[in-house]
Amino acid sequence: MIRFEPMSDADFQMYLRKVIPEYATEYVHAGSWHPDEAMARARDQFQRIFSRGPQTPNQTLYTLWDTEKNVKIGMLWYTLDVSRKRKTVFLSDFFIFMEFHGKGYEELVLTSLEAELRAASIERMELNLFWHNTSEREMYQKTGFAPVSVYYGKDLS
Repeated sequence: MIRFEPMSDADFQMYLRKVIPEYATEYVHAGSWHPDEAMARARDQFQRIFSRGPQTPNQTLYTLWDTEKNVKIGMLWYTLDVSRKRKTVFLSDFFIFMEFHGKGYEELVLTSLEAELRAASIERMELNLFWHNTSEREMYQKTGFAPVSVYYGKDLS
């Protein structure tokens, strides 16, 4: 069973140390940001998004636990989009720690999250995925997600 524990300040700092460099790298890889500016841009975005740390309104951060083994397995962040007619959350980030990959946790977390969101009367869950990430794309499709739009780019240099 999966437990969604509100992220502590200490876990939040650990999360930022992991996610900001990864976020910057993804945007460089996608061709959206220049490598020289990527870290600064990523830090700025996260400071703006989490203006009040892990307690920022409409931002939900969880530490993920396997309750049977009593072990921390990953982290998850979603944003409540209050501007929509249908109650929607955007799955901003979700990862399972490397030592727990390939053990079915990804699908189990998504299934558990869906149940939690339905219980909270959330009607839709969305996410963004870099196209080059084929393993995640397959995992999300396997759990019922479908592409809504595709963003294309072409390098002209």
